[in-house]
Amino acid sequence: MWLLGSAVGASFTIIILHWISWFPFDWLPISLLTVAFFFIVCTFKGYKLFPIIRAFTAEHEASEHLFYASLADLHKQAKALLFSKRIKNLSQIQTAIHSVGFQQRQAESIYFDKSNELVVNEPKSAAAGNNASTYYPMKKAWERFFNEVFRLKEGTYDVPLHRDLGTTEIYVWDIPSIAFSRWEENLTRIEAYLKKVVFSIYRDFDGIGTVGVEIAKQPLPKEIIFQHMIDLHAATQASESVIVGVNCKGTVAWNYRKIPHGLVAGTTGAGKSTALYSIILQLQRQAHLPVFIDLKGGVSFGFVEDVGYPVATTKEAALQLVKGAVQEVERREKLLKEWGVSPDITVYNEMTGSNLPEIFIVFDEFAQFTDKWQGLDEGMACIKTIAAKGRSNGVHLLIATQRPSQESLGSTDFRSNISFRCIGRMDSQASSQIALGNSAAFERLPSTDYSGLFIVRGTDAPMDSLLKVPYVNDIDFRRLFLGYRNPHEGYAFGSGIHLNKSDQQEVGRNYNDIF
Repeated sequence: MWLLGSAVGASFTIIILHWISWFPFDWLPISLLTVAFFFIVCTFKGYKLFPIIRAFTAEHEASEHLFYASLADLHKQAKALLFSKRIKNLSQIQTAIHSVGFQQRQAESIYFDKSNELVVNEPKSAAAGNNASTYYPMKKAWERFFNEVFRLKEGTYDVPLHRDLGTTEIYVWDIPSIAFSRWEENLTRIEAYLKKVVFSIYRDFDGIGTVGVEIAKQPLPKEIIFQHMIDLHAATQASESVIVGVNCKGTVAWNYRKIPHGLVAGTTGAGKSTALYSIILQLQRQAHLPVFIDLKGGVSFGFVEDVGYPVATTKEAALQLVKGAVQEVERREKLLKEWGVSPDITVYNEMTGSNLPEIFIVFDEFAQFTDKWQGLDEGMACIKTIAAKGRSNGVHLLIATQRPSQESLGSTDFRSNISFRCIGRMDSQASSQIALGNSAAFERLPSTDYSGLFIVRGTDAPMDSLLKVPYVNDIDFRRLFLGYRNPHEGYAFGSGIHLNKSDQQEVGRNYNDIF
């Protein structure tokens, strides 16, 4: 068309010149002028070579990329891009092919190996006709979310890859204009629009710039009974982890050898006590040494003395206990250094035949200990020392509190050492920020019927995963705890001397006189 237009323009120019100045009307000047006009048009349109020459001299590598992208729809669009004035180099062609290829993969029926339980759904028959290639589950909910939260209209973003993982499903989005941080910030809104729990959000899930949003297919169970979920006899075989609860994929465990210190928090009715009970019972059956600080007069844990476990019920007694724990940390540091096995207490026990127990200092309502009193500064200094050095020496902190605050949990450095978090419903954004570093415990967890629902991090589940903790009431906790005597009874902090025998033994007793 350009060549024909150039020929017509050259003919009219020669006719005008012939009429004005008796310029010779001949095919030679017309041909020369046609070539000149054609060259000018090509240059003006952004091409440095004629289209025919350009087609024959295209870079071999670019042609090879287009050849591999030879699926009908993709090849058609890539060919148009190749001859577009906006595509001037190979890198732009590759970027364009990557973008178009993402759309093409969605239109295909891709099946993954069943052993990986990874399948891409085919378009549903209900979405026949023109909409078949753009159908995906929960399409309307996603469209509302993008329109109202990200201000994106339908058609301005690609159709997602949808992968069925059995108990969960993943939507893989390729929207470069939306930063990954915005997906994380709007996790609560995604759940609100989809009416389902988000298991996790993944960065660069299927290539750079893509985001995978994994959704639970079914809600978490309303209640999980501790005895039905956790076998305490089997728990004795686990040497370095305890089960915290259940999410949509199964049980979630806290490995206290890798993540040594923990925080359990939740407002009234959140289930903080039952989450703590579940962890303590498993630690006890694993023959570790939990020691208790119960500043409510021993109401929650005063009974543990009946089976040989230490408990402090006053602030002064609690101070002596944490000071003894610091002495134990320092003593163990010296032992490990002498034997050259630092920082692993397990290796030390195996090499020497010793039985240094893992010690867990359990604080019930930590905020009461951090109220203003004479020994506060000394006590917090001891606790910070344990938090900083306790991991390699087998001395752990397990802190429970109802309302986390700057005053109760101290500095950011101290909180950063408490990496395992099991956080139930918070009654304010400020408390959630202290406990998790975000507002999820206030905004994400429901305002009603939230008992047993917790957000956890520092486990084998993705960060800030939602789970249900097993329920155990006060009476069952006491019954189960009193059925197992402390195998390290009489263990003296700072010296390691056992005053009583350390063999495990089941206790037979009449529980009717206790309750």
